[in-house]
Amino acid sequence: MASVAVLVVAYHSSGELPPLMESIETAHGADHTIDVLVIDNSGDADEIEALSSMKGIRTFVASGENLGYGGGVNRLVASIDRDYDWFLVTNPDVRFTPGSLDALLAGADQHPKAAIFGPRIIAPDEVVYPSARAFPSIRTGVGHGMFANIWPSNPWTRRYHRFRDTSLGEDQSVDWLSGACLLVRPEAFALVGGFDQGYFMYFEDVDLAFRLSKLGWGSVFVPGAVIIHSGAHSTSRQADFMRKVHHESARRYLDKKYTGWWLAPVRWGLRLGLFVRREFFH
Repeated sequence: MASVAVLVVAYHSSGELPPLMESIETAHGADHTIDVLVIDNSGDADEIEALSSMKGIRTFVASGENLGYGGGVNRLVASIDRDYDWFLVTNPDVRFTPGSLDALLAGADQHPKAAIFGPRIIAPDEVVYPSARAFPSIRTGVGHGMFANIWPSNPWTRRYHRFRDTSLGEDQSVDWLSGACLLVRPEAFALVGGFDQGYFMYFEDVDLAFRLSKLGWGSVFVPGAVIIHSGAHSTSRQADFMRKVHHESARRYLDKKYTGWWLAPVRWGLRLGLFVRREFFH
């Protein structure tokens, strides 16, 4: 039996919560305790009223400001008043398939030295999303960033997505997993202070896995657990702004990875490459 806190950051997402919670009900057996905790980042009065009165939500927090994705999760964690075996961080527009949470928890039990676990993510059209990836490096990061949209089969993107083969039924140790749905050990999350709130959105999942890996904690892809993710529900409202945020987050991650004064030219080159991609390759 496991106790799980489902952590959901909502931004104009009140319509997505009921089907999410309905899918969770069929995703696990009766022997698990599942509590749903939601934070509203929109500040919209109608959204706050809808979410605060919604059945099935154990804890609701109105942030009063847009804290970003990682910041919202951290605020939810700070509001927790009991101990949980697991945190399940999930987007509002995720739908769990029957038994998927049981499969994810079972996979986690098999890997005591890992801190983060992710399911197989598919789109509504059944296309598999490459949610398990390699840590971005100078070559893969720049090559993928420059050519992914115009040359999808380029060697840098293939390397970045080297865990893309999800046909295997076995769990796989990977570098990092998509933050759209993550099962996380609370003790590991606390050890690194949760998500880095310097990332408004994007790369907070990469950064969390990277920092935990430095402390010996792994990430595991569990393909037997399947979820459906429509994607970009809230970010599509501000496409231009979110494209800028994505590139700022990429810059922050690479700056943190390549520290030291002697690597300053590398950081400048990466910033130039990200600027070019943001302005000309979208």
